[in-house]
Parts: sequence; structure tokens; C-alpha cells
Amino acid sequence: AVVSTQSTGEEGKEYAGEELKNSSVVEEKSERMRALWDELVAAMEKRGRLIEEALKYVTFMRDVKEIARWIDEHEVYSQATQLGFDLEQNESLREEFGKFMIQLTDTGKRLNFIKEYSVQLQNDQHTDLEAIKEQTESIDERFILFQ
Repeated sequence: AVVSTQSTGEEGKEYAGEELKNSSVVEEKSERMRALWDELVAAMEKRGRLIEEALKYVTFMRDVKEIARWIDEHEVYSQATQLGFDLEQNESLREEFGKFMIQLTDTGKRLNFIKEYSVQLQNDQHTDLEAIKEQTESIDERFILFQ
């Protein structure tokens, strides 16, 4: 197929003219699209921070609840005054007491970690700051009374 250069030139000039007329529209839409993109990126960054904050809070509360549950489970044992009636029973009780003391030490370490984590969350200005302070004080008091 043979194409006339004259007709192609005319069409090209028309297209170029249209493009120049619409370039301001394209530029405006492009700028608007960039602005919307920037808003979307900012919104996603904010959402990411909120999700991270929620994760930290949930982790903190899970740890506090685990210690509270441990205290509840071992409160009766810590207040028991049971003594063995013979050598085997006393050895068994001593063995159980040794295991209990190891668990108590481990739980104390976990509580210290929770307190440090609480301070970190407070320094980060976590949105649930009051609940974090309250839970930290509450579990600390329970553990002190438990010991």
C-alpha cells in the first residue's frame, strides 16, 4: 500500500495540534494523580504505624495475661503449708518446691521484660498509654503480693 506523504503530514499536524491543546489538561490530570498517589502513600504509612502499634499492644496484653494466669494457677501452691509424713513425701514436696522456685524466677524475669516493654511503649507515646500503665502497675502489684 502506497501512502501519500502529503496526507500523513496533514494528519500529523492535526494530531500535534490536538496534543498541544490537551497538554495542559494532561499535565493537570498528571499532577492530580501524583497528589492522590502521595495521599495514598501517606495513608498507607499511617495505617502501617497503627497496625504496628496495635501489634505491640496485643503482644503486651498477651504477656500480662499469661503472667496473671500463672499467678492464679500457682497462688494456692504458694500458700500451702503441707508437710510430708515420710521421707519420700518430703523429697517429692522439696522437688516440687524447687521447680516452683525456678518458675517463679522465670516469671519474675518475664515481668521485668514487660515493665521494660511498657516503658518503651510509653516513650513511643503509644495511643493506649493509660491502659498500658494501668496493666503494668496491676500485674506488678499482683506479683509482689504473690511473692
